[in-house]
Amino acid sequence: MVFGTPISWFINEVIAVVLFCIVTVHILKGKDPVHRLLELFFYMLTAGIFENIGVWQHIYDYSTCRIMMFGKVPIAILLVEGVILYATVELMEKVHVPGWVLPFGCGVLSSVQDMTLDPASVFDLHEIEGELEGQWNWTAHYEGGFVDIPFFNFSGWLTMMLFFMAFCMIGRNVYRKKKKEWIGYAYPVFAMLGTLILQCTVNMFLLFMAPLFPMYQKTPELIMLVVNFAVCIFLVLKYSRYDIPYDAGRDRLMFWMPAFLHIYAIVSILVLGITKAILPCAVVAILHSGYLFFAYRKIKAAGQETGAAA
Repeated sequence: MVFGTPISWFINEVIAVVLFCIVTVHILKGKDPVHRLLELFFYMLTAGIFENIGVWQHIYDYSTCRIMMFGKVPIAILLVEGVILYATVELMEKVHVPGWVLPFGCGVLSSVQDMTLDPASVFDLHEIEGELEGQWNWTAHYEGGFVDIPFFNFSGWLTMMLFFMAFCMIGRNVYRKKKKEWIGYAYPVFAMLGTLILQCTVNMFLLFMAPLFPMYQKTPELIMLVVNFAVCIFLVLKYSRYDIPYDAGRDRLMFWMPAFLHIYAIVSILVLGITKAILPCAVVAILHSGYLFFAYRKIKAAGQETGAAA
């Protein structure tokens, strides 16, 4: 134990802080740093509030043997979510999708990232006060799911980031048109409020197909997950333009950050001996990494064509 938390959990907290600091520096060196930092902060606040609602509703709980907590939720979880969101936004902007498509891309890529991180967290078990606890503990509603994690969890990640970035894209457009500074400071707040409202209302259909079916049913959840993924992937592949040249100084982060998180999750799964997670998580990591490599090659090719034309 380190400061009252298991060593593997402590390592996760350190990594989360380091990655968040790297992202913060990246934002400060880029365009519009104040508004990007506000977007990041209010997304994490949105996630923290919604995660606490999930704990309050007894859908899941987090072990409280952590150094940094936001209510009942480890701050490290929120830092990693923020890091993932920022990396996906950067990538979607780089592949030059239209503004209305960007939230869909952020949602699906973030959810895919989550499919390797969550099993490593749920099954990183330690004995706490005589009981085995993971970093994150599900109140199971049915047997199965993705590595015993309910399917709605991954749709939930997708929609939360989709909603938040949709509101942010609207806010960015209004700010550019009106050129009023207060709008630039206010729209991340409205993005948080709008996301929380949608998460607690229309999101019930997108996760559970409610009210057509009762909540927490495996088949409707799987159907909605497939539909959510299919729509988002289709839009990203159809509208990506790959016409912005690669900038090594700025663009490395959007590729190595998700790759690092997958590698870290897979190594954790292997070290912890979570055998049932190895194959599905490896497949997810390979597919996601394959897309990242494809995007990288297309962006590099665009830069070479631009150089040749010049």
